[in-house]
Amino acid sequence: MNAKDDRDEGGPEGALRNEDPGESREAGPEAAAARGSGAGEGARADDGAARAGDGAARAGDGAARAGDGAARAAQRDAAAEDDGAAEGEHDEEDGAAPEPPPRPRGPSMWDILRDSFFTFDRRTLGFTRILLGFFLIGDLFRRSWAWSDMFADIGVLPNHVNLWRPQGGGNFSLVNAFSTPGELWVLWAVIFATYVCLLIGWKTKLMQVLSLVFVTSMNGRVLLIENGGYVVHNLLLLWTCFLPMGDRFSVDALLASLKRSRERTADDLNDRATLDDPRKPDAYVTVLGPVLLIQLSAIYFFNVVHKTGPAWKNGTAVHFVLYVDRMVTPIVADIRDYAPKFLILFMTRMVISFEAAIPVCLLSPLGRVWARRLTLVMMNLLHVGFGTTFVLGPFAWALCVFSTLLISREDWEIAARTMRRVHRARVVLFDPRSPGAVLACRMLKRMDRFGLLTFEASSSAPFGLAARRPGGEAAEGAAALADIVAAIPLGPTVAWVLRLPLVRDAATAAMAAAHRRSLGRALGARLPERSEIAPPPAPLRLAGRKVLATFRELAVLVMFVGAVNQAAVELWVIKNRWKVPHPEPTRVLSQKLRFLQGWFMFSPNPVMDDGTIVVDAITVDGRHINPFTGEPPNFDLLHAKSFAYTQIWCDYFARIKLPANTAYRDAMKEYIYRYPERTGRPEDAIVSGEVYWVKDWNPKWGSTESYGEEREKLFLFQNPKAQARAQAEPPSLAN
Repeated sequence: MNAKDDRDEGGPEGALRNEDPGESREAGPEAAAARGSGAGEGARADDGAARAGDGAARAGDGAARAGDGAARAAQRDAAAEDDGAAEGEHDEEDGAAPEPPPRPRGPSMWDILRDSFFTFDRRTLGFTRILLGFFLIGDLFRRSWAWSDMFADIGVLPNHVNLWRPQGGGNFSLVNAFSTPGELWVLWAVIFATYVCLLIGWKTKLMQVLSLVFVTSMNGRVLLIENGGYVVHNLLLLWTCFLPMGDRFSVDALLASLKRSRERTADDLNDRATLDDPRKPDAYVTVLGPVLLIQLSAIYFFNVVHKTGPAWKNGTAVHFVLYVDRMVTPIVADIRDYAPKFLILFMTRMVISFEAAIPVCLLSPLGRVWARRLTLVMMNLLHVGFGTTFVLGPFAWALCVFSTLLISREDWEIAARTMRRVHRARVVLFDPRSPGAVLACRMLKRMDRFGLLTFEASSSAPFGLAARRPGGEAAEGAAALADIVAAIPLGPTVAWVLRLPLVRDAATAAMAAAHRRSLGRALGARLPERSEIAPPPAPLRLAGRKVLATFRELAVLVMFVGAVNQAAVELWVIKNRWKVPHPEPTRVLSQKLRFLQGWFMFSPNPVMDDGTIVVDAITVDGRHINPFTGEPPNFDLLHAKSFAYTQIWCDYFARIKLPANTAYRDAMKEYIYRYPERTGRPEDAIVSGEVYWVKDWNPKWGSTESYGEEREKLFLFQNPKAQARAQAEPPSLAN
């Protein structure tokens, strides 16, 4: 998957990366090659010279000037070899055994620890960034259905109420600065653009920081809808913010590579020595490695430790969770009655087993590769099941993205061997006079991670870009483009589209028009004046990067200390046994942006009751309606088959009923009064009504019928404006 696998990563750039500079100055290339051949180094030196022909050419003058020295050095070397051979023969005659070659050293303890706990593969980080971008975009659209309802001044918790009656000790939220729906939709567009830039990897580090601020701001704006998934969401953005997720598979990496090496000829394009930055090898070592493993282990370990209720012990917990109508999806609600008992018991045991096994596999240094693979499988099986069964917000999908950080170098090697198909190799014919064609080839070289493309200059290439297949058959237009795309990783998944009849003709016509009108030149593409490799960064810049890297590692440790302290004061199994101090600095680190550590999902028992808010509101024309559903109020929970609410509304209803949140009920009343503004119907004006919390108990084990329905009246409301209107209208209209 990486072009650097085929070259020496340890030496400097250039043709002489395997030579001793002293030898090169003293005796010239000929003598150095002679000495290298005698020591078994000729193959590597020849390979280095082949990869850096320009450097060898530049060294030609020096070789000529040092010709006499080279000849003398060669004579000295020949004489030394003769003397060595004579001494060897004399030793053999004396019966002296030759010294055995030194045994290769095995990996040190630090090597084992580094590879097991401190190392990420940069390809893994790039892949995780792509999935993170898709996840963030999906989560933004999930919020869109209640965007104004939650965040605007016409919603259930306007920002002026949130600022005067702060939730959670005054946590920080950038969203508090936006009030009207128009302002908030502009913010939505900015957040969406940020997520797209993170997905493609443009200005990646900046987008990581902005995404962290946006996510924590949205999650902390209305704590009435916060759950454990929002906390995992925050932590995912926090910890990945310390990782270089733009070094692979990104626009940043592509632009840096184009800037680092400017190719002009076919030989330059076929030279892959400078494809990746030699200062950024695939292995990325950071103190965040063990921190992240401990964080993931804590999530599962404490979730298991806190599950002490009888429903988890006897294996019936999943049964009760499946009947929580405010959480399950409608599809699950329709099929749950038919789930056999053995399946329920199996799923409960599986959940407990997976949550207990994941920390062991994560922290085990033995069988690291297979342990991580097993963890990856267990996490995704567990959370894909959760995410498709329940409306839990970002919880399941955030942990699925987290799991991809466990992909190792060995996994990438298997993927490369599996995906690479030699029959897809193509010779790319390009017009060397066309700036657009040369730029396209430069980009293709960087996307061709399997090394299946070979470049060849051809002034007669149709449309400036064509392809030659292994049998010698030429392809042009869309057919050539499809062949070229199919050679790059994941290319076959889209190459077939270019072979469809209408698409094929359109793509061919577009290539012809672009070549005829020199579209590449019109868009600013220019042929490089000469092939060149950018010089390495200045020492001062490199020193600055090291300083920043040191501060980054220190910041990771500081945040880890805050996470450990937060866990000690929040987790039941710890705080019920020991009184751990919570200093103000660590409290601020953890709580201002909601980097919490409370891991007790469905603990100690799963949810065994069900409930929701039901509003019985009377309109100006005398109808009874629930403004949250737009339908008449339904108090029958015993026969409900999922409320079909999103996680946002489910958690809002569950929290607003609590006595601790009565201060936010006036804002809820105002939201109810604005119901006709949302429907656009004046006759929907709300005159008065009552708000109830309706609950029942989930079916007992072996049953499918809920029982014990209860109603709890939370408060009454009356809308003076609508009442005055109702009294002023004639009775015929009021009825």
